[in-house]
Amino acid sequence: MNKREHKTLSHVRKGENDMGKQPAVGRDALSLSKSRRSAVVLLLLIALAAWAVLSTGAAPAVRVEVLTDPPADAIIPDDTLVETRLRVLDAARQPIRGAHVALRLEVPPRPKLLNTDFPYVEGTTLLELETVAPEGEVRFAAIYPIRGTYRFETRVTLPDGTTAEATPTLHIRENPAEVRNFLVLVALLFAFGLVSGWVIGRGRQATLAAGLLLLLALSPGTVLAHDPNEGGEGHAEPITVSQAEGPLRAALSVTPGRGAVGTLNTIEARLTNPDGTPTAGEVTLEAWHLEDEVTVYRFDLPVGADGVARLKVQFFDGAAHELRLTARTADGRQVTLRTPIEVEGFSPPLWLKLRVLALLLGVVAVGLILGFWLGSRPARQVRRAQRPVTS
Repeated sequence: MNKREHKTLSHVRKGENDMGKQPAVGRDALSLSKSRRSAVVLLLLIALAAWAVLSTGAAPAVRVEVLTDPPADAIIPDDTLVETRLRVLDAARQPIRGAHVALRLEVPPRPKLLNTDFPYVEGTTLLELETVAPEGEVRFAAIYPIRGTYRFETRVTLPDGTTAEATPTLHIRENPAEVRNFLVLVALLFAFGLVSGWVIGRGRQATLAAGLLLLLALSPGTVLAHDPNEGGEGHAEPITVSQAEGPLRAALSVTPGRGAVGTLNTIEARLTNPDGTPTAGEVTLEAWHLEDEVTVYRFDLPVGADGVARLKVQFFDGAAHELRLTARTADGRQVTLRTPIEVEGFSPPLWLKLRVLALLLGVVAVGLILGFWLGSRPARQVRRAQRPVTS
């Protein structure tokens, strides 16, 4: 073998050796790439787990809870005056003193099937107020008009300026007496339909005519048993009254000057000194239902250095009310005043009357069909027995 062939053979062997080494380098690079991907995935999993623990385990900085006396399961709509406490708490469930609270109380929405006693109140705002909670809670008393879940939309501003929002709820069940009365009515209507169907099935249609006429006469009266204008005559101009007792004067204004079911009235109280300058103190505002002689609302509100306390309330019953204000100052001065306010009521809308009427007539129809089937059974059996037998 000459020198040139030997050199060529050496180059070939060297190339083969290089080709044999390349797969080893590729495997090392592939292993390194897999290790990096595994490390990245592991870091992502650790970060995700840490975020989940922090988001679920950390308590909110501000909590708002609603407490009532009596408890929720003992409240009767449109009957019970409920002492309500809105508590503002920190993460350790301690009251946050001096917090500014803005509250908007929403009435439950319209039920899907059976309406309430106040259809124009459903889905509206019952009251709005902004006040300072010196002891970490806001207190007021109110009669809740209908069944359902009330939403306390609350915005809290802490003494350090930070804000938080919360929406606690309060669920109130239907009046047990109204449930019982409704079931009795349904049973009576069903029984009427059942007997009527049985009479028709027995072939005594003439006997049924008087009963049907009586039912048709009573149904519209039951559905329309509401006065469309129980509030009487009144004016929408603002009401403004004032009273001075010694060195303290209190002024009370209501806008508009007449209430309407489903809308809010703005009530403002002002406290002034004899020289007209504002003074701080506190006021107790009570809304008194003149016909039923019961308290509908009662608020105890602090009055700041500007001498003003303001809130918005809805008078949900179309009848005359009276606003009663008692104002006090830290140095013992006190003044009281009263003013009447008319509230306009509305008859239920036509579609709601028709829905109730359709429901009542549906109960009668079910009883009618069942009674007719039961009453016609003997006739069917006789016809079946008289049918000729074919061989």
